[in-house]
Amino acid sequence: MKLLSDFDGVWTYPDEEGAAHGAALDAALEAAVGEDERPAVRAWIARARAALRAEPARWGWSVAGRISAFADEDPFTEHGALLHYLDEARASDPLAARLAAAVEERDGSLDAFGGRAHVGGVRAVEARRGPGITQAATAAGLELLRRGVEIVVVSNSGTEKLQRWFEHAKLPNTIHPERAPGALRLRGSARKFVLAAGAGETIEAGGLRIDVARPHYEEVLREERPDAVVGDVFSIDLALPLALKRREPSWRHVRLFWLAHPYSSQPMRRALAGLPAGDVEIVEGGLPGVAERLAGGA
Repeated sequence: MKLLSDFDGVWTYPDEEGAAHGAALDAALEAAVGEDERPAVRAWIARARAALRAEPARWGWSVAGRISAFADEDPFTEHGALLHYLDEARASDPLAARLAAAVEERDGSLDAFGGRAHVGGVRAVEARRGPGITQAATAAGLELLRRGVEIVVVSNSGTEKLQRWFEHAKLPNTIHPERAPGALRLRGSARKFVLAAGAGETIEAGGLRIDVARPHYEEVLREERPDAVVGDVFSIDLALPLALKRREPSWRHVRLFWLAHPYSSQPMRRALAGLPAGDVEIVEGGLPGVAERLAGGA
C-alpha cells in the first residue's frame, strides 16, 4: 500500500500560518504606497477580501491566467485570490493599478510578491512557535509506517522545510529518491499548483469546474502510482487524481481522501458529498481518520 500525501492540512493545521501569510501580504501592500495613501489601501483590502468571501469560486490562486485553487479552500488560498482580484481590478481602479505597478517594480511579478509574503509569514510563525506538525498526525504517521504503508509526502513546500519539520516531530524520513523501510519519503517543491499553458482541462464536481492540467503533478502521480491520495485542498491535491481515476482503468482502485477541517470550503464540501460513491471520501479527524479507513474501519 502506497499513500501519497500532501503536507499542509494533513500533517499540520495551518491556521496560524495562513493568518501570518495574510498579515504579511496586507502589510506589504500598504508599504507599497506612501503613508498618506495607507488608510485608503487598508479600506481597499477590506473591500477586496469581502468580495472574495462573497464569491469564492470566482476568485482564487491564479496561475497561467486560470484558477489553480479557489479562494476558500484552505487558510492560504484567499491570499492568492487577493492578488487575482488586484490583477483584474487594476484595469479600472486607479489605486489597484498603482498597487500592482509598485509590487511589480519591487518584486518582478504579483506571483513573486505573493510567494515572498507566504514564506515570510510562515517563517515568522515557525520562529515564534516552532514547526507545526501535530501530535495526532505524528502518531497516525508512525502507525501507518508500522503497518508497512509506504508514505510519500508530495508538497509545494520546499524539501528542506519538510525535512526540518519532520525531524522536529521525530518522524523518520528520506529525501526522494532515497528510500528506507519505515520512513516517509519527501518530495518537496512539487509544483502541484502549476497549470499548463493554454485553455486547460477541467473536471466537474458538484457544479464546480476544476482545472486538472497540472503537468508537474501528473508526472509525479504517474511515477509514484499510489494506492491512495490524501489532501485538504481538493483542486490542488485530488482533482487530477480523480480525473485519472475517471478516465483510466488502472487508476480506478485508487482511494482519494479529502480532509474536512473547520476552515474547509463549504461549497466544496457540498460538491464532493454529491459525487458518486467511491469518487472521493470525505474524512473528519485528519490523518488519524485516514489511518482508520486504511485499516478497514470505514
